[in-house]
Amino acid sequence: MKKVLFATTALVATAGVAAADVTFGGYGRFGLQHQEDRALRSGVATDEDTIIESRFRLNIDASTESDAGVTFGARVRLEINENGGSGAAGGGGVGGGTFNGARFHAETGGFRLEVGNIAHALDNLANYYGYEPGLIGAVGQYANFSGPVTGYTSGGAGENGVSAIYSMGDFRAQLSYDGDSDDAAALGDSESTSVSVAYTFSGWTVALGYEESDDGEGNPTSKNDGTVLTVGGSLGVADVALFIGDDKYEGTSYGISGRFDVGASTKILASVSGGGDDVTTTKKSSYGIGFDHDLGGGVALRGMVGRNTADQTVADLGVIFNF
Repeated sequence: MKKVLFATTALVATAGVAAADVTFGGYGRFGLQHQEDRALRSGVATDEDTIIESRFRLNIDASTESDAGVTFGARVRLEINENGGSGAAGGGGVGGGTFNGARFHAETGGFRLEVGNIAHALDNLANYYGYEPGLIGAVGQYANFSGPVTGYTSGGAGENGVSAIYSMGDFRAQLSYDGDSDDAAALGDSESTSVSVAYTFSGWTVALGYEESDDGEGNPTSKNDGTVLTVGGSLGVADVALFIGDDKYEGTSYGISGRFDVGASTKILASVSGGGDDVTTTKKSSYGIGFDHDLGGGVALRGMVGRNTADQTVADLGVIFNF
C-alpha cells in the first residue's frame, strides 16, 4: 500500500492547513476461468465456457484526526473487470470501470461508526469466507447458504446504511442497518438489519451473526433471515474454518475449508459446502481444491478445480499481484 501526505489549504481569509493521510492500495489479477455450460446457465448463447479473467481494483483511503483524537475518514474504490460471459476486456462485470459509493467512518478508542456504502455484520463476520481455493473464489465454504448477506458494493452506490462496531481485546461486536433503498418496482422500501459478535481465545475465533431483510416487493419470499456460526483457527499442520448457516427458506447449510503449507512458498487450499436445499432441491453440494504459490514481491500464482452449487465444473488459473 502506498501512502501520500496531502496538505489542503482553505482559500479564505482565515486559511488554515489540514494534513490528511491518503493511501492507495489494491490488486490486479489475470488468467483463465472455466465454467461448464456457461451459456446454458446464463441464457446467453455467445457466452464461452473458458474466458480470459481479469480484475483491477484500486482502493483510495483518506483520513485525518481531530483535536479531540477522533479519526475521520472515507474510502472509495475503482474496479474494472472483464465481461463475465465473453471475457471481453473492460466489460461490465462488477465495477465496470467506475467508482463505487463512498464509505465514511469516525473512530475513537474501540468504537467505529461507518456510514454510506457499508459492509453489514454478516459480510464482516470472522471466517465467513474461510479459505477460498483459486484465483476468483468460484467455490467456498459458504456457497450453499442462501440467507441475506448485505455486503460492501464494489460497483455501485451500495445500500447507504450505518454500522456501529465495537472492539475490546479479543471481543468484537457489530450492528448494521440500511433502509434507504427505494425500488421503483417495489411496494415499499427495502431494508436490512444485522448483528454479530466474535471472540478469540487460544488462537481460535468463534463468531455468530444474524441478518434479516425485506426487499419491499410484498411477495411471500420478500422477507428473509439467516443465522451463521463460524469457527476458525489452526490445527498446527493446517489452518481451518467451519461454517454453519440457517436461513428461512432453504434450511441448514454447512461448510469447511482449510489450507496447509507444501514447502516454503506453496499452499494447498480446499473447501466443501453442502445442505441449504430444504426447499430448492436443485442446489448441489460444492467443493474445490487449489493452490497458491508465492512468487515474491506480492505476486502469487493461483489455480483451482471444483464443482459449484449448479453442478458445473469450474476451474481457474492465473496471477494476482498486490500493491
